[in-house]
Amino acid sequence: MGTFRLWLVLPRDPGDEASRCCLDGEPEPIEQGSAVRQLGDGDLCTPCGPVGTRRRAIQPRKRHAASILVTVRVLLLACTIAIAIATRAFADGAGVIAASSGDRAAVATAMADAMVGRSRRVVPDAVAEARAALAAGAVPVDTMARFRRVREQVDEGWRAYQRVAVEVAALRLASARTEAEPLIALAGGAEVYADAALRLGAVLGHLGRKQESEAALALALALDPDRPITRAEFSPDVVKAVEAVRAIRPVRQRVRVATSPAGATVRIDGKDVGRSPIEVDVARGQHVIIARMPQHRPMVRAIALDEVPAQVELALDPDDEAARLAGGAELGLPEPGQQALLDATLRYADLDEVVVVAETSRRGGPTLLVQRCAGSPARCSAVVDIGFGDRAGLASAARSAWDAARAGELRYPPSVLGERGGRTNGTRCEICRSPWLWTGVGAALVVGTVVTLVIASSSRPSPIVGIDPMQYLPR
Repeated sequence: MGTFRLWLVLPRDPGDEASRCCLDGEPEPIEQGSAVRQLGDGDLCTPCGPVGTRRRAIQPRKRHAASILVTVRVLLLACTIAIAIATRAFADGAGVIAASSGDRAAVATAMADAMVGRSRRVVPDAVAEARAALAAGAVPVDTMARFRRVREQVDEGWRAYQRVAVEVAALRLASARTEAEPLIALAGGAEVYADAALRLGAVLGHLGRKQESEAALALALALDPDRPITRAEFSPDVVKAVEAVRAIRPVRQRVRVATSPAGATVRIDGKDVGRSPIEVDVARGQHVIIARMPQHRPMVRAIALDEVPAQVELALDPDDEAARLAGGAELGLPEPGQQALLDATLRYADLDEVVVVAETSRRGGPTLLVQRCAGSPARCSAVVDIGFGDRAGLASAARSAWDAARAGELRYPPSVLGERGGRTNGTRCEICRSPWLWTGVGAALVVGTVVTLVIASSSRPSPIVGIDPMQYLPR
């Protein structure tokens, strides 16, 4: 059984974030994701307010039946809050971010084992989990909100069409289609855009704008060819218009697609056509072009082709989150890089908290540096510094580090990955941190000082004592 040592290193406090919840309305500091924060969006006073309001609204003498319902709702809400507080000690998902130093796999496994029982789901490699989720098409919550907003606009426009407010319906559906354009590159985005284009085409046909209607319907069919269009959902006129568009033999037109940087994968109307720069023949009318490249954000462009050959140039912006996740947890990251890595990992790996751990060498022995982080943007506990004698003490050190980190307040920026002296270059670190080295240096300084004084004193000339005989003569 190895021995271990415990130190707490307090980073610089970026500001006073003391909690005064339910006293002056300020939100409670977020230490980890929990049902309480979901109830009140991070403010514990938010769910407390309705409870007090409901209590004051009870009037048994005037409205007995209503008061009973209100009382039941109050009790249900109170129970919900109590359950949320009781389960706050457990995170739904927690992960480990282990720095690429020393025996990274052993450190990550030891830390994950130490966290078992504290979290319902423990991910030993949270960065890899986030990287895989991003590659599979995971999107942040705010992007999902855009999907919902487009869906609401489409429904609103279609309801206006059913009320025979056709001009209003055309405006709403055109706006929804424009809003849905950036979403086409995401999973389910093409279907949402196709639905908006389909309904817009139906409305434009009602307005007598036949050419625009056919172009919108053709694009909708190209993006979502398996969508059933029946009289159970649409009027006979719309179904007939769609069948007519299916039967059209379109005239082909050439388009050249170039991207910056070159070599991006190009899709036109949901079909891969090759890598940029590329020239392809497509039907005249409306089309959607998507360009993709690793570690870059996909670029989407809606175009309309006529008789003139077209050239489309797309500039792809770097995807900082994908690049940061691809780089992984490296020692020596500056604070902005650490912050970006933690935020991206928590977002895409669907975790409530992560534990950042690095193995380094301090005070002449192997040491674990640990921080527990949660929230958006992520805030972390103070750095826990645990030394252990040998590899056999790694598991005990991980458990001690986890116990200390989970008790800390999350108020500091991430800093563990800023270390530069890992075990890969630990020889130099062990020498400079050795107490024997500094004892020898101190002894050498003392001896040198004594020798210097002796030499300086021996090099001075002997003092000469003289007597003035005149002062002894009688006057």
